[in-house]
Amino acid sequence: MKTDGKFTSTVKTNGSDAVLRVLDSLLADSGQKRLTGSQATVILDALASSNDPALVLRFPVVLSICARNGVSLNSHALFSKYWESSPKKQNLEKLLLLTDELFDLEGVEAPQNLKKIVNPLKARYGTLLSSRMLSLSSGLSISIRSAQNTLRDYTARIKKAIPAQKPEGTGSERKPVVPEGSTELDASLARLFSPKQKDLVFKKLKNEAFTKTEREYYSRVVRKKLLSIANARVNDIAVKLTQK
Repeated sequence: MKTDGKFTSTVKTNGSDAVLRVLDSLLADSGQKRLTGSQATVILDALASSNDPALVLRFPVVLSICARNGVSLNSHALFSKYWESSPKKQNLEKLLLLTDELFDLEGVEAPQNLKKIVNPLKARYGTLLSSRMLSLSSGLSISIRSAQNTLRDYTARIKKAIPAQKPEGTGSERKPVVPEGSTELDASLARLFSPKQKDLVFKKLKNEAFTKTEREYYSRVVRKKLLSIANARVNDIAVKLTQK
């Protein structure tokens, strides 16, 4: 990935073609490239300003990549250059809100601060998934179903790519690694998760299907707890404090 300065200059200078190249690069490597917050802001802004429906449909995918890279959305960076009634600002708002609704529906992890940004927008725009098309500025409209399918295609490709990246392979069908139950494990999980949350953790490990409600709750609550637990700095602090 280019440095932020060169990256921003390239996108602004070459427009949609440059954005498309960047997106293709991000998508081609199954989400392994690092994406910074400032780069994400430039891409999201360019997509919201684009007149190319094929580009705009990838807006939710970029936010999914943000979540995979631990990028936290910055509302000031996203909106500060626009006046309140700017059509481009309204495009950004609508696309962020639509993405949040799609993430909840599909059980996709959202980047930090997305909920905080879109919650005030719900009263203004309502539920966007209830419509067939999303109308944007300059007369552009995109199919909500197409946006959903584009996001599904990306998440499916990521899920398929993850097992292939494991260094060890047996040649047989991959089975999920499920920790054996123990009194110590149950006690530790019980300190961190409610019984309902603990059940969802083991259900996810076993690759068991979630209901729509379970999927939304897991994405909104349980996954965020797991990400906090997995954070390297949090682990370092816990080890240091428990050794004192």
